[in-house]
Amino acid sequence: MADLLPPNATQLDRVLAAVGARIGELPVPLRDLMNPDTCPVALLPWLASTLAVSPWNDSWTETQKRGVIGSAYLVHRQRGTLAALKRALDALGVSAEVVEWWQTAPEGKPYTFQVDVETYEGMDTNYLQSINSQIDAVKPVRSSYTVRLIARPSTRVVLGMVFTHASVTTIYPKVK
Repeated sequence: MADLLPPNATQLDRVLAAVGARIGELPVPLRDLMNPDTCPVALLPWLASTLAVSPWNDSWTETQKRGVIGSAYLVHRQRGTLAALKRALDALGVSAEVVEWWQTAPEGKPYTFQVDVETYEGMDTNYLQSINSQIDAVKPVRSSYTVRLIARPSTRVVLGMVFTHASVTTIYPKVK
């Protein structure tokens, strides 16, 4: 093995050079580590930190974590806009509708908006806090908001119908 150590290098220098040469042979999949879809789950918080994802919540599901990291670039780029707000909530998997002050029937107070979030079974306060923190992170600074929880019934209407018709035809021989 050729190295660039001087002739008067110590034994420690030579051992460190040998160890360093072996480390260089390890495969480092940088493309996989920087991709939110292929990054190992244990390294997602570090990837989020690299991309300045704020806020970060360790209690999110893996899908939510990958979604938030994947949308981080566009959310940062559009921060302070309605598009960034919708993108940040979509990344969490939140089904929400944003209504701004000028879209309400009696026009609302300027620079306010409301977020209508569809609730589902199992939604808890931690999840609602993460929704609020996502909104706080991307909304325009001058704006204030309210979050309304909307419960939509999930009933299924099943309609069934049966129709039967029978006709009996009897053919007799011709009478003479």
